[in-house]
Amino acid sequence: MTTNAQQFQTLQALSTAAAELFCRVAQQSLKEHAHFTVALSGGSTPRLLYEYLCQEPYLSRIPWSKTHIFWGDERYVPSDHPDSNFAMASQALIQHVPLPVEHIHRIPTELASPEQTAEVYETTLRKCLSVFDHRSQQNNLPVFDLILLGMGPDGHTASLFPESPVLEEHTRWVAATPVPNLNPPVRRITLTYPVLNAGKTVLFLVSGKQKQAIVQQILNHSQEARQQYPAARINPSGNLLWMLV
Repeated sequence: MTTNAQQFQTLQALSTAAAELFCRVAQQSLKEHAHFTVALSGGSTPRLLYEYLCQEPYLSRIPWSKTHIFWGDERYVPSDHPDSNFAMASQALIQHVPLPVEHIHRIPTELASPEQTAEVYETTLRKCLSVFDHRSQQNNLPVFDLILLGMGPDGHTASLFPESPVLEEHTRWVAATPVPNLNPPVRRITLTYPVLNAGKTVLFLVSGKQKQAIVQQILNHSQEARQQYPAARINPSGNLLWMLV
């Protein structure tokens, strides 16, 4: 794993750098295989990045016809709900780019329970990434070309929250979580550590001065941080990048 951290003065500057990285990773991926696979994050920080990606100079640099979009986590709400990660990405990005509808792999929250949703989404991952041959030769885990993550003020990432039993999940690729102690108070579905840590490039986008101290503890590889903050356990086999503002 190689780790790199960059500090920016504005969210606009961070989003510009993230858009450049997104384009580079997409183009490099197609030199290695036939598809570019990316797992998107929710929250407020990546929205501007998504808006940039559907504009020039980025729009025409991304091979949309060969791009497959997944999600790192989702709230158990309808797909058109204001709290839905899919809805945010759809409004900011997906509706504005020439992405084939069959390349949009959202987490199906219309199913009867978060557990069923997690099970079905894991099946989707296994089918898609097997067909794409985006799998680790060592452990058969899915290998996303790019995974976008955020971090909350409690150090959570994706929907991996402090003290959640899902933190100790090492078998399933996707898991349902209990209701976290923050808004919105709904259950979540999340990719688990084995999948997140198999990513080829993992990019954290973090905004807010109140999070800076946590980030520094994580970057210093503090054992205390690893025990306290779920984001500290993201140690991918590929590249780990932090963009901060």
